[in-house]
Amino acid sequence: MRIKITNDLYDIATRIKEIDEEYEIFFDTDLQKFTLWGKGIQQLVFPFEGLDCRALRYAEETRVRYLDEIIAKMDKEKEEYDRKRLKTAQDKVEDEFSRRLRLSKI
Repeated sequence: MRIKITNDLYDIATRIKEIDEEYEIFFDTDLQKFTLWGKGIQQLVFPFEGLDCRALRYAEETRVRYLDEIIAKMDKEKEEYDRKRLKTAQDKVEDEFSRRLRLSKI
């Protein structure tokens, strides 16, 4: 069940409309999380327990107009992750090769 948030301690439900007039905040009782809806579609689930300035920042940072930047950041992080995995695999192969080379000389 969703409960529409219209009044909160820091007035986030009202201030979120400065980002987009269509935005509405709900509390999802199944998820026990606050969610952001726009045009009848769930836009995001806030990763915070409460509503504060982080929610505003998060809503602004994850807007569709920043999609290209978000994808570029994800791609960069994936490249770094892949680079680390490849380095680890190469190190393991080199260690095994060195070990076998030492054993063959005995």
